[in-house]
Amino acid sequence: MDKLKIPSGFVLVEGEIPYWYGRMSWKANWVLLLLGVLTIFLFGLGIIFFIIAVLRVYASEYFMSNKRIYVKYGIIARHVFEIKNEWITGTAISQGLMGRILNYGNVIISTPGQYAGSVIMIGVSDPMNIRTKIEELLRRYKERSKIEEKIKELEKEYEFGRISEEKYQELKKKYEEELRKYL
Repeated sequence: MDKLKIPSGFVLVEGEIPYWYGRMSWKANWVLLLLGVLTIFLFGLGIIFFIIAVLRVYASEYFMSNKRIYVKYGIIARHVFEIKNEWITGTAISQGLMGRILNYGNVIISTPGQYAGSVIMIGVSDPMNIRTKIEELLRRYKERSKIEEKIKELEKEYEFGRISEEKYQELKKKYEEELRKYL
């Protein structure tokens, strides 16, 4: 996997592997850009619209790893959310007419009560693809969790003397190989 960008001020925890990085799409700022073009000659007003669009794009950062999802946006008021993968209960897409035409939209990540029940990645390009990435991330997370639980159970069985060291090593090696598939 290519080395992905990490959001500014974000620190990876032990064993965390970057999965996806993105920002708000320029397409999500089409109104500001259009107003900028239309008003460029009106006392420089157009430049203000361009600056706001640039700030909106560069103030947003979205990041997924094998352990969590990070969402940051906002020019004046900053909103930062960090969601552990085990907290995610579902995803949804919100797209208006222009969003459908230009292929941008909001990805809504549902959580059980955390952050008022949902976190939104605002104005991302190709939101259906991002939703698919989140679903794949969750599937991999759940599979990894099942295998980690099997390893814990295996260690207990070995500690209690219910299985031989040879069988323990054999099964542990098998589970660790399975685990590597889901990193």
